[in-house]
Amino acid sequence: MLSIHFGNLCGMEQIIASPLFLPLIGIFVLKISMLLLVNLKMSLMQKLQPKFNKPISIVICARNESANLMEFLPLIMIQDYPDFEVVIVNDRSLDDTADILRAFEKKHSNLKVTVIQENDKFNFNKKFALTIGIKATSYDHILFTDADCKPISNQWLTNMVAPFQEDKSIVVGYGGYLSGTGIVNKMIRAETHLIAQHYFGLGKLGLPYMAVGRNMAYNKNLFFEGKGFSNHQHINSGDDDLFMNENANQTNTAFVFDSNSYTQSIPKKTWAEYLEQKRRHLTTGGRYKITTQLLLSLITLVNLTFYLFAGFCLFISPVNLAALIALILVFVTSMAISYKGLKTSNSLDLLPWIFICDIFIILFYPFALCYNYLQSGSLWKNY
Repeated sequence: MLSIHFGNLCGMEQIIASPLFLPLIGIFVLKISMLLLVNLKMSLMQKLQPKFNKPISIVICARNESANLMEFLPLIMIQDYPDFEVVIVNDRSLDDTADILRAFEKKHSNLKVTVIQENDKFNFNKKFALTIGIKATSYDHILFTDADCKPISNQWLTNMVAPFQEDKSIVVGYGGYLSGTGIVNKMIRAETHLIAQHYFGLGKLGLPYMAVGRNMAYNKNLFFEGKGFSNHQHINSGDDDLFMNENANQTNTAFVFDSNSYTQSIPKKTWAEYLEQKRRHLTTGGRYKITTQLLLSLITLVNLTFYLFAGFCLFISPVNLAALIALILVFVTSMAISYKGLKTSNSLDLLPWIFICDIFIILFYPFALCYNYLQSGSLWKNY
């Protein structure tokens, strides 16, 4: 027994004496600290008791979305809220969208449709359609979602606009994806939740920088006073995060995440579609505020350093045991801090995938950026 104990002590001394041990512990502490300081915030959010009841405009842009409008628009129209209108922007649709919207208009007096016709004189993108929709609204507070989005309940509208009662100008909600089969579906949904942990966490720390256009709200006056999307109108992406970077601050922005406030969208089905989607999303990062870029770069650097260094140490004796323990502790911590948030969004099947996705991102994002560069000669091509 004594010899076994002595052997264990000698083994520990050898691990601690390794020149790789202290750097491993240092980057491990940074990784755990980041998880607890940033990622945990989303799971700790408390629901705000809704009291706001002023009229709301919901804006949805639709291009060739006839099937999705048939499925999801009824869920928008039955929201349990005293006074709201729905503004649909039919953006040059070639399918049955116009006919379907005419049928909905006959049933719902609070549905307003505006149409964009094809015109070679204009640079059409979603920002153009959103601007048309915002101008068509009747009310000062606007909630945005997409035609392929499903509000999780008839209390979605009530919960999303609740922070307006505290004189907030921007409300950031969670936009998830519908559950499906296969690894691609798991990765898309896990990455969406992981990224949300980042922008919810940093936002709650007073550094709001991102939202998703499929579930966010803001004041009409804020939009026009900030000149809308004029500074980045030529970029197809960024109607949400670039708008946030220009207009959001610690005092005017609120975050909402509860079991009745999120939306679910139809996810991509193949790796090629997923890559194309992420490639477009990454085109906006270079236009973030310098402080935001530096902070996000720091988070990426901590992740990259931890996983690469811990992975390297797994093959180096005697510090390999310490590296394995560090990876297990990060895995357990990731699941622990994600549990409540995933339960709130009915996505507990993603629990182990959060950790897998955390590693996947540090490999996938550089690949997507390089793909952008090879396609256009720029990491931030405007699609």
